[in-house]
Amino acid sequence: MSDNNLTVEDLVLNDYFRKWVQGRLPEEDTYWETWLAEAPERAGLVSQAKFIIEAFRMEHEVLGERRIKENVRKIMTGVEKENGREKHSFVSYGWKVAAMIALAAAMFWYFARENGHTPYDTMVEAGGMKTIEKINNARNPLTVSLSDGSSITLQPGSRLSYPEEFDRDKREVILSGEGFFDIARDPERPFRVYANEIVARVLGTSFHIRAYEHDADIRVKVVSGKVSVLASKALTKTHDGAPAEGLILTPNQMAIYARTPEKLTRTLVDNPGIIKSSAKKSSDYNFEDTPVPQVFRALEEGYGVPIVYNADQLAGCTVTAPLENENLYEKLDMICKVIRASYEIVDAQVVITSKGCL
Repeated sequence: MSDNNLTVEDLVLNDYFRKWVQGRLPEEDTYWETWLAEAPERAGLVSQAKFIIEAFRMEHEVLGERRIKENVRKIMTGVEKENGREKHSFVSYGWKVAAMIALAAAMFWYFARENGHTPYDTMVEAGGMKTIEKINNARNPLTVSLSDGSSITLQPGSRLSYPEEFDRDKREVILSGEGFFDIARDPERPFRVYANEIVARVLGTSFHIRAYEHDADIRVKVVSGKVSVLASKALTKTHDGAPAEGLILTPNQMAIYARTPEKLTRTLVDNPGIIKSSAKKSSDYNFEDTPVPQVFRALEEGYGVPIVYNADQLAGCTVTAPLENENLYEKLDMICKVIRASYEIVDAQVVITSKGCL
């Protein structure tokens, strides 16, 4: 876009312009001063953009760059609809009111974060839909109940945005921070969680997401059911019109989205637990001259974790060990010691390597 056709929205969302407004450019960089001097009529445009940037300045640490851009666009859209003007148009009264509201909200968020110790929520209305934004500034987790019967346990320092009532064909929320999701099953309305660079899609399940903006990665851990996880950038359609597919996670599996370099991988959670549907008891893991294939089958059924090994090579091996009190990894360590083997986790599977038992 030509610099002659820049709008208020273009300037507000332009990182180079914002750095100039905030005094973060080198002194020798006079591009914007020159650009303004070349056309004095741009002064009003620059003044409006500066006002909004300052309004969102205190909000930056709480919301992050992406959320600021979203809110700026909401303000723009709201002013356009209110005044019936063409896209990118601005009227003096409209933009001042919108920016002042944003500034007041930013100040409220800032002082609540600095001085308050209780969670709070705000409600905004866009396109006829009421959206609740709940921020947990407390020291303890906060449980949020949704209109569909789902609940979310929001950790301190986290933020959740969700509609007061979900649409008839979908359920969508936005998370920044960390939360545990217990989602009511509704096959007709998939549930999606937008958490910074990833999207998690479920029908009815429980899972945990950690998606703080300052972390090196984003993590999704599944407790029950199935969760589809994909990068937000993959939300485009493929050449045949089908939606892009992501990783499918089952209980005890975890997706890790690394931000640098960008990569989405699947592995096991740090401490896999016995899944409820397995109906396994701790005593089921006390083995006495038990064939190795039977031992591995018991672990697979109990923890829902595939175990890959050479069945022919270990067919004659047995295990005698009381393993009712050990976690999965401790069980594997002891079993591998008995059968002279080692293991590694590859794509949420346990891969056993052995030269055969004595």
